[in-house]
Amino acid sequence: MCGIAGILDNQSKLSPNNISIALNSMLNALKHRGPDDRGEEKILCKKGLNMYLGHQRLSIIDPGPGGHQPMSNDDSSIWISTNSEIYNYKELKNELNAKFRFRTKTDTEVLLKSYEAWGIDCIEKLRGMFAFAIYDTKNKKLILARDRLGIKPLYYYSKENLLLFSSELRSTLASKIPNPELNSTGIFQYLAFGRIGSTETIVNSIKEVPPGHFLIADKNGIKIEKYWDPVKNKITINHKKPIIEQIGYEFEEAVKLHLVSDVSLGAFLSGGIDSSAIVSAIASNSPNKIQTISATFNEKKYDESKYSTQISNLYNTHHYNELLDENDILQKLPDALAAMDQPTVDGINTYMISRLAINKGMKVALSGLGGDELFAGYDSFHLIPKLENIKKVTSALPLFLKNQLGNMVSKFLKDSDKNTKLKHYIKEKYNGSHIYFLIRALFCEEELLNIFSSSNIFHKELEKNFHKTQELIDSKSALSSIDLISYLELTQYMAPALLRDTDMMSMAHSLEVRVPLIDHKLVELMFSIPPSMKTHQGSPKRLLVNSLKLKLPDSVVNRKKMGFTLPFDDWMKGKMRSEIETVLLSPSEKLSAFISEEGVRKTWENFLDNKCSWSRPWSLYVLKKWIDINL
Repeated sequence: MCGIAGILDNQSKLSPNNISIALNSMLNALKHRGPDDRGEEKILCKKGLNMYLGHQRLSIIDPGPGGHQPMSNDDSSIWISTNSEIYNYKELKNELNAKFRFRTKTDTEVLLKSYEAWGIDCIEKLRGMFAFAIYDTKNKKLILARDRLGIKPLYYYSKENLLLFSSELRSTLASKIPNPELNSTGIFQYLAFGRIGSTETIVNSIKEVPPGHFLIADKNGIKIEKYWDPVKNKITINHKKPIIEQIGYEFEEAVKLHLVSDVSLGAFLSGGIDSSAIVSAIASNSPNKIQTISATFNEKKYDESKYSTQISNLYNTHHYNELLDENDILQKLPDALAAMDQPTVDGINTYMISRLAINKGMKVALSGLGGDELFAGYDSFHLIPKLENIKKVTSALPLFLKNQLGNMVSKFLKDSDKNTKLKHYIKEKYNGSHIYFLIRALFCEEELLNIFSSSNIFHKELEKNFHKTQELIDSKSALSSIDLISYLELTQYMAPALLRDTDMMSMAHSLEVRVPLIDHKLVELMFSIPPSMKTHQGSPKRLLVNSLKLKLPDSVVNRKKMGFTLPFDDWMKGKMRSEIETVLLSPSEKLSAFISEEGVRKTWENFLDNKCSWSRPWSLYVLKKWIDINL
């Protein structure tokens, strides 16, 4: 994995020297992503577009000098800078051998020659995670492409005949773009859901290339096209073969491909179904004993070491249970906050486990991300259909009565995150156009109104978000309830929250994290099977569990689900309290146009009074700290 950056100059007024300086600053900001090597190329075209292309390399496959980037084809007409792992590169290379001579053993050269052979259609053949830039001098165009699920990030800024792109938003800021300002849409999405959705960012002039899309820039401007969608790319099920066997084959194949590496490789192991499934598949496909790692806590309700140790012993891994306490968090908090490319409610957990993995010598780690989204592991798969059925009965009630019922909930039930959402459910205030968005809400609508300093900004963003989410729901109207929830979890939660957090927090330590459960072949298969097969009462993620060659013990399969969450509820009232409270209760000039200090103070008081969870004040703390550090 690496960091990429570049500047496309379409006869702008900036001098070549100033553009080179800007690119150098962008690469400096990406050094943590690729400390092993650095490359810069100035590609000048007569009467065309000038390309300034850069790369920071983390060497994983063919770590020698042959993998230096930017890389060109034989006649230097095509250049590439890529942040990618193409897991099927050997198969593609065999397909291309008759036409091309290869100089290296890298997947980068295979990707480059794939484009040379098939143009942008090569993207359909790729199996992996990627964010790449290809500059085609003959056709005078730049192509920016991002993998199907959004595993690898890619940002761009376009203004006054310049296009800047980078693996990180902060790298783009390092180029000294003029007058970066906070984006009210990004702030709304962050506070409403704890993450900023795809395409938007926290800065109003910087955008994100969406997952499953590519961008083409030439002298005529920018065009963005979608090339993949899990719903539209369904496959034909083989009805002669049990679906469990088909899932098992695709899962095993995905894990085998994700094991390709020329450096030390391990896995995150919590002892839950998803990470245990990954380790079981590694055990059945690798002759080598691998390292596994998990975080443990003194607070026993958060500790999963009993289960991770059980799986480690079962599959003979070299396992580390590493203790994390509030002293560790306090010590590393400044570095973790400095590693945030954009504000996020989660991510500190991934920062800490990635640090532990690097300290144990790992350079690549496999993760179980995606299992809940594909195999109906979240409560949302059971809760939302029930709430939709209740809604059918209550929808005929007049609005004033719904509001009265909602107010009664507030009056007679104890203040809590769950009860706040119940009140908003009764009033049909969903943070969007569908109940799903209420389930995934951080602050609900009435809370957001109290936090925003401008009711006009709040109502404008609320309406914008409603229309955007309605368009999304309408575009998937043919889906069953279960498949719709799966799609929303993948695109509205996993991609902009879990995957973004995983990338930025692991790459802060120069650690590559791979996610076999969202290999696109497996995703396409899961959207092709009958949705009724994905949910089964009393048997969590039955399709995944039953598809494994090496079976998981019942104690792991049937235990209560736990997310990888740090004990912030306890820590923020303990040793972390002074730090959090000082930041929250200090005015922020840059946020004053958006956020009410009184609303922030009230949120902190509610947390101390056990009226809301840690995530509410924490989100405001992170937002303030991010702005102080980066703007």
